[in-house]
Amino acid sequence: MRVLLQDLRYALRQMRMRPGFTAVVVITLALGIGANTAIFSVLDAVLLRPLPFTQPQKLVKVWTRFTGIGLPNDQNAVSPPEFRDFQQLNKSFSDLAAIGSGAVNLGVKGSPQRVVGASVSPSLFSMLGVQPFLGRTFLAEEGQPGRDHEVILSYGLWRRVFAANPDVVGSTVPVDGVPMTVVGVMPAGFEFPEESEIWGPLAFTPDDLSANSRGGHGLEVLGRIKPGLSLAQVQSDMDRVGKTMMEQNGAYPYAKYGFGIILHPLLEETVGDVRPALLVLMASVGLVLLIACANVANLLLVRASERQQEIGVRMALGASPWRLARQLLTESVLLALIGGLAGLAISPWLLGGLMALAAKTLPRTVNTGVDGQALLLTMAISLATGVLFGLAPALQARSKRNFEMIKSGRSTEGGQSKRLRRALVMVETALSLILLAGAGLLMRSFQQIIKVDPGFRPDGVLTMRIALPDALYSKPEQVRGFYSGLLDRVRSLPGVRAAGAVSGLPLSGLGGSGTTTIDSTSVPFEDTDPEADQRIVTPGYFQAMGISLVRGRLFDERDSNTAPPVAIIDESLAQTFWPNQDPIGKRVHPGGHGNKVPWETVVGVVRHVRNRTLEARSRVEVYWPEDQKPNGAMTLTILTFGNPMNLAPTIQREVSASDPDLPVYRVSTMGEVMGESVARRRLALILLGIFAGLALMLATVGIYGVTSYVVAQRQQEIGLRMALGAGRGDVLRLMMGQGMSTILIGLGIGLAAALLLTRLMRGLLFAVRPADPLTLCAAALLLMAVASVAILIPARRATKVNPVVALRYE
Repeated sequence: MRVLLQDLRYALRQMRMRPGFTAVVVITLALGIGANTAIFSVLDAVLLRPLPFTQPQKLVKVWTRFTGIGLPNDQNAVSPPEFRDFQQLNKSFSDLAAIGSGAVNLGVKGSPQRVVGASVSPSLFSMLGVQPFLGRTFLAEEGQPGRDHEVILSYGLWRRVFAANPDVVGSTVPVDGVPMTVVGVMPAGFEFPEESEIWGPLAFTPDDLSANSRGGHGLEVLGRIKPGLSLAQVQSDMDRVGKTMMEQNGAYPYAKYGFGIILHPLLEETVGDVRPALLVLMASVGLVLLIACANVANLLLVRASERQQEIGVRMALGASPWRLARQLLTESVLLALIGGLAGLAISPWLLGGLMALAAKTLPRTVNTGVDGQALLLTMAISLATGVLFGLAPALQARSKRNFEMIKSGRSTEGGQSKRLRRALVMVETALSLILLAGAGLLMRSFQQIIKVDPGFRPDGVLTMRIALPDALYSKPEQVRGFYSGLLDRVRSLPGVRAAGAVSGLPLSGLGGSGTTTIDSTSVPFEDTDPEADQRIVTPGYFQAMGISLVRGRLFDERDSNTAPPVAIIDESLAQTFWPNQDPIGKRVHPGGHGNKVPWETVVGVVRHVRNRTLEARSRVEVYWPEDQKPNGAMTLTILTFGNPMNLAPTIQREVSASDPDLPVYRVSTMGEVMGESVARRRLALILLGIFAGLALMLATVGIYGVTSYVVAQRQQEIGLRMALGAGRGDVLRLMMGQGMSTILIGLGIGLAAALLLTRLMRGLLFAVRPADPLTLCAAALLLMAVASVAILIPARRATKVNPVVALRYE
């Protein structure tokens, strides 16, 4: 301990003697360690931290599998009859709960609000093991039709809307125009499903459970596995359940869709598809830290070379090589710990900036912070980096060459030290190239996505959503009258070019789909009932969204509720089922072949629209006129002459004039909707771009510092060369050639590593190969250009050496 304290005091004195050197090292490490701490805090909150429920590892999401209908991973939601089958046939779950997500209009004190909510099985809260903050959860009998007039509030909604009034329990609030009794308030932080703020009991009517409702897939299902059973055992049991369901319901085309049951752990479902992106970012910020370590190691090697005479004197006075190595390691670890503390100090700011970028993009980030686990990781990283970058100068101190420094009176550098410095520069170059290549691939992918034609024109389009409560707008003519009158007034406003409404806005996550029967002989009969995207639209919608008419006509006043039923299809449906034919006048109808609803005549064909994502074509599409199929929840689409958001307050006032208790929500431009659909890709691109830029900066500083040191060490040699006739150009070429040879080797290593590592990013790329030659070449050229400048500046300084002065000094 006495020796350790002596080493620490000596290290502190050395740091005070070189404040500039100390500051550079601490800042370099603080950036690398702080960035690692911030990213780990997010990774911990999103991926590693267990869900705040009782035995969360026993909770699984239950999906049905339907192949060939354009669903992501073939996963489909569950219908009420299927949920009943799960309950009756399974042997592996201690409980199953169904969840119907949605949103409701909450009228409080004359201030209408649209609140995200869910209808849930009464047993959901006990299954999760969550107790209410106030009141109680639902009783089993409240899951029966006619007895489902209770609601539970979230903690945030209770504080925001009800001013944290404890007497709210037992009071009545209007929900979608229906008086509902508040029976409880959930604790702070509870939001299941995600973002839910109000819950009601899910009650199935006899119609919901009838055979006709077997195709109404709209429920999430959560199950708790019985003690002692593994996920594989439960999956085997549910495979049996799926086969039994197919046998008992032969009239439903389960076999056609490859029906099955899929189980996923709840944490995996909650995290979704962000895991690959977060792991790539964590690896990227780790590479930044390695570059910082290589940079600092090079700085310490340079400093150790300058201290060779001091080290030689200490060895001559009896200090052992291991004693000197331990002293240098102590200095490096102390520098690393100070850098770690500085990184910990800036990590809340870095984390705050990250959360500002990712607040609406990543799940489970509400309570993200630098906790004790992140603190321990920071200290561990600091110690590890201190040892890592301190090994090189510590090993150099053991060299017996240090005795020669006493006689020469100046420091010289051995071949081993030179090779180590070059190796560190190569490592920095290679790691920087990997990060630049990764950022370049994400940028190219983002550019390719932005170039995708979505099938509509987003420029100048304002969108906002309205949901009419069923209790107040129970008659179809009320719904038709509301939207018809509202749109007529909106179209008359100054600055409005066109206006319409749609049941599900493209790329918004809204919209429906279902089996649609096509009257066609061009494909086998069993293929004429595809799963199609289905939208209800008003006249003016296609014009407002810039969706081009390919053939026929658009909806107009002819398509009233008393007229024969009509439909508009997209070009993909027309080409698939009526190739080389005129689809106008052909027939379609919702539902399967056995559905007795009337046929609808096709009056128009429009361009295909990417409804779900820009990255893949949607299913075939069918549009119905709102007059013939009134729908309470619609999104207004208004094409404007100027900035769309300037008209938002005026249109909201028009809605309030129609119904003052009707909230307007999801107010945004269509451009913003498109931006939100690629938000996760943009976040990954921004962060990896920042890390690549930081790596490039660190590598540039390292290359410049090493080259400057080489120039200082070789002044006498350069002076001698110039005295013997070498010109300034010769000296410049010499220094540039030697510096760039190291860079080129590092680039070669980096390219080979990038070809291997960028394959791990395959799931984050779109229309770009991981080994895209254009991206890799651009990254290499950029790094080479920056490195050339970093070498050129000190190399030019070498050409200004005065030979007479250099030789006199020698």
